[in-house]
Amino acid sequence: MAHLGKLAAVTNGPALFTFDFPFGYPAGSQMGGGKTAGKRLAKLLHSDDQDRNNRFEVADILNGQIAEADGPFWGCPKAKTLKNLTATKPSFTHTAFTEWRLVEKRLRDHGKRIMNVWQLLGQGSVGSQTLTGLAELFRFSEKFGQTKSVRFWPFETNWDDQLDDIILAEVWPSLNDFDRIDHPIKDARQVMACLNWLWDHNTNGSIRPLFAAPDDLDKDARLLAQNEEGWILGLSDL
Repeated sequence: MAHLGKLAAVTNGPALFTFDFPFGYPAGSQMGGGKTAGKRLAKLLHSDDQDRNNRFEVADILNGQIAEADGPFWGCPKAKTLKNLTATKPSFTHTAFTEWRLVEKRLRDHGKRIMNVWQLLGQGSVGSQTLTGLAELFRFSEKFGQTKSVRFWPFETNWDDQLDDIILAEVWPSLNDFDRIDHPIKDARQVMACLNWLWDHNTNGSIRPLFAAPDDLDKDARLLAQNEEGWILGLSDL
């Protein structure tokens, strides 16, 4: 975050900061997305100078607030004893919201293996990154929003309408053809491929359409994604 702060301080004109974790939660879960979710999480989540944080305790609190059944957050060290958070996945029996966001359902329908926001621990899980990441991005937006426009896409940009100054967006690097990248670490290949993809679009003047709402999303789905769940940048482009 300190590095992003330095970049933001010297940035003039539009800039895109992307992050490999979900920007929202399934509609109906009361969690919301973007700045709304970040503000709620920032009030609960704290980190020290060694990057130790209370994310499991936060998930325990949230489970008690939003759930009528076990979960939906799950996954913590077995040594932790928390009232509302289990180490293993409970049955998903919630009726007010689904386990997956619309964008994740789309990827799964196309055979893509993507993790959801509720799993906090385990290989490939993204739940902890979402809790900590959204809280930090809210603090970032509050700090730099005093002098620059900082917007969470698509929540505050109306998709591709308002893309001035600093835009914060969700990406999923696995969408890109990363196997062509020569690097021994898979995560690095994914990040480099994602960067190359965005760089090429920016250089060719074709980056703005990546922010547009997919043509095949109906009005209700667009509003749901924009107001609560978020979307993955460029998904309709790939």
